[in-house]
Amino acid sequence: MWEFLTDEGVQQGINQMIVLAALVTARLVPVVYLVPYLGGQTVPQPVKMGIAMALTVMVYPAVWETGAAGALPAGSLELGALVVKELVVGLMLGFVAALAFEALRVAGQVIDGARGQTMATAFVPQLKTQTSVSAEFLYQLGVVMFLVTGGHRLFLTALVKSYVIVPPQSFPELGVKLEAITFSIVRLTADAIALGVLLAFPVVAAILLANLMLALINKAAPQINVFFLGMPLKAVLGVGVLLVGLQVVVDRFLEEAALGVTHVMGLMELM
Repeated sequence: MWEFLTDEGVQQGINQMIVLAALVTARLVPVVYLVPYLGGQTVPQPVKMGIAMALTVMVYPAVWETGAAGALPAGSLELGALVVKELVVGLMLGFVAALAFEALRVAGQVIDGARGQTMATAFVPQLKTQTSVSAEFLYQLGVVMFLVTGGHRLFLTALVKSYVIVPPQSFPELGVKLEAITFSIVRLTADAIALGVLLAFPVVAAILLANLMLALINKAAPQINVFFLGMPLKAVLGVGVLLVGLQVVVDRFLEEAALGVTHVMGLMELM
C-alpha cells in the first residue's frame, strides 16, 4: 500500500486531481457569493463555502472527463494565474446571473421613494445594514419564485457547460473579444436598471395621479392639510397597486431571470 502511494505516477495523478479541484472551486466560490439562490449575501460564510464544495463535487466529474487534469501546467506561476482567471470568470458569471434579482431591488427602492417611505427601512442582520422594505420583499420573493419554478436547475446546467466552453486549465484568447465582453456586461447592467424602473412604473404612475388629486384638493379647499392626508394615502396606494400587479411583476422577472441564464452562456461563448 505504501509503495503504491509513493509511486511517482500515483502522486502526480493525486496532485493533478487536487489542482483541478482547486480550479473548479475557484470559479464556483464567486458564483455562490453573488447568485442569491445559491447563497448570496444573506447566507452565512460557512454555509456558502459548504455550498461551493458541494457544487465542486457535482461539477468535478464532468470536468475530469474532458481531460482537463492532463493539460494542467506544472509551474506555480501559471497555476496562480489560472486561479485568478477562474475567479474572474466566476465573478462575471455570478454578476450576470444576479442582475435580474438586483432589478427587483431597484424596483422596490423606486416604489418606496415614490411612496415617501425612504425612511421606513428594515435591518437585515446578515448584511448588517438597512434596506428598503419593498426592495427586500421583492428580492426575497424573486428568489423563492425562481427556485419554485426550477430556474436554478437551468443555471446549474449552464454552469457545468461553462467548464466545457471555457476550460479551467487554459487561458481564453480574448484579444478584440474583451471589448465585446465589457460592452455586454455594461449593457446587461443598464437593462437591469431599466427593468427595475419599468416594474415600478405602475406604482409610481398611481402615486403621481394621487399627488395630482391632492394638489387639486389643496387648491379647492386650502383649509385641508393635504400633507398629512397624502402620506398615508400614498403609502396604502403604493402597496395596493403593487399587490394588484404582483403577478405581472413576477412573470416579467422570471422571463428576465431565464434570459439571464442565456446571457451567461452567451458571455462564455464570447470568451
